[in-house]
Amino acid sequence: MFQNQSIKFFILLVIAMVSWGFAWPSAKSIVGTEPPIVIVFWRFLATALSLVPVLIIRKESIALPDKKGLLQVAIGAVLYTIYNQFFLLGLSQGLAGAGGVLVTTMNPIFTYILVHTFQRKLPSGKEFIGLFIGLTGGFLLLKIWEGDWTLLFQSGNVYFLLCAFSWAILSMNSHSTGQRMSPMVYSFYVFSIGTILDLFLAFPYDLGGVMDNNWNFWVQLLYLSVISTTFGTTVYFYASSRLGSRTASSFIFLVPVTALLGSWIFLGEEPKLSTLLGGVFAISSVIILNRTQGKKEEVLEEELEVPN
Repeated sequence: MFQNQSIKFFILLVIAMVSWGFAWPSAKSIVGTEPPIVIVFWRFLATALSLVPVLIIRKESIALPDKKGLLQVAIGAVLYTIYNQFFLLGLSQGLAGAGGVLVTTMNPIFTYILVHTFQRKLPSGKEFIGLFIGLTGGFLLLKIWEGDWTLLFQSGNVYFLLCAFSWAILSMNSHSTGQRMSPMVYSFYVFSIGTILDLFLAFPYDLGGVMDNNWNFWVQLLYLSVISTTFGTTVYFYASSRLGSRTASSFIFLVPVTALLGSWIFLGEEPKLSTLLGGVFAISSVIILNRTQGKKEEVLEEELEVPN
């Protein structure tokens, strides 16, 4: 019976990871139809609304613990708005598959560096090796050897790096807040506050202009908000509570693979050798860094939330 339950949760985790990975080609297909901040506003609104029935079914209390909790979710809303802006700007210039690999693999490496910097801890010898492999993977993904720094902007890779960095800070914020409230409640407040913030930022643009878009725009927007974010996140946290965060986090490496695969299938983006090799190096780095963490240092498991 226990084995059957485990198989069910494994299947659910795979579905969640696929939904996160396919968010990259999904967003790429509608980027440019509207200003990025307008798309962010409608995505946040749809996500916040779709989280309401989840909270009701799970009987979650939405009461914030204190003023510090309010400040943390407000910071999370700002960070997630910044991330989504870079996410769409990067996709407007770069490939969805390459961006999906670069962001989802470099994010935990950035997080690791930030956590150790704040803790003023030097990495061990094994961790140095992991970081070196990770940076090598990053150089391969960015194709540094070409030597033309303007290509970093033209390819959208600068925005993708900013995505990974902003998500690393967001991960640290969500991990800290997760000690004080449910992840689903945190997400609800982040998207709700983010919707209000984005309303003001998008006000100079024609928010109602999205009504003129075809059905594909709305299908992709609902996928990004309801399927990828609400469904994928809910399934991930639910399965994590049954299997443990260490087991669940290992499935996250399916995300860059499905981002590449989805971009190939739906957008016709053929993966480049540098992207494949860079992704392998970066994933290897994260595996090494995670394995060096003892039971008292499980922070990186929680930081492996995947941007989408």
